[in-house]
Amino acid sequence: MRNVIPLIVVLALGVGGWLWWQNKQDAEPADEPVAEVPATPQADAPQQPAEATEAAADTAGATEAADAAADAAADAAAIAADAAAEAVAASDESGVPAANEAATEAEVAAEQAIDAANRAAEAAVNANAESDEVPATEAAANAEQAADDAAQATEQATDAAATAAQIEALLTPEGFDAGRAKELISQSSISADQKATLTRLIETAGSNPELLRAALDQVKAVMR
Repeated sequence: MRNVIPLIVVLALGVGGWLWWQNKQDAEPADEPVAEVPATPQADAPQQPAEATEAAADTAGATEAADAAADAAADAAAIAADAAAEAVAASDESGVPAANEAATEAEVAAEQAIDAANRAAEAAVNANAESDEVPATEAAANAEQAADDAAQATEQATDAAATAAQIEALLTPEGFDAGRAKELISQSSISADQKATLTRLIETAGSNPELLRAALDQVKAVMR
């Protein structure tokens, strides 16, 4: 059920395509030098209109902004994928529904971040290959919006991963907190009798390190 590996593959394909295209642009050879020909005296050429100069500057600025947004979105998506993987690992370790829910939330957010990164990369390509259909400024705006979406999704993924990790730690002797453990049991979907039994169990074992690990293992086994 876990989608972490497919997520990472999609991220590698989408972002990798963007990086390949960008590197290809950088690697294109410069034009061959042309032998100089003595200039023929002629009248001064008319200066380029100010509007054209400003338009060229706007296009260059938009292209740079789109490239930066695509890079930021790719970084955010990579962080989200890592967070989802950590959440799944924490969920598998604890096995309790609350951690599973947090891991699922992290995976969904990571998928959204990866989708946003792909949109940002596509917009950056459009900005670099400006056309009448998609002006560079419009493509840059699309890339920046996609980068914002990726950042928001990444924040959700990291928050969910932190929740899963906290739950995992809570059910270990090192991270045990009686109050939070009782709350976790109370919010679970097990029966009232099971909740009462587990609550008494951790209350009894909480002050005895030798019994605590076994008690927490039993809590995880019942809540799975």
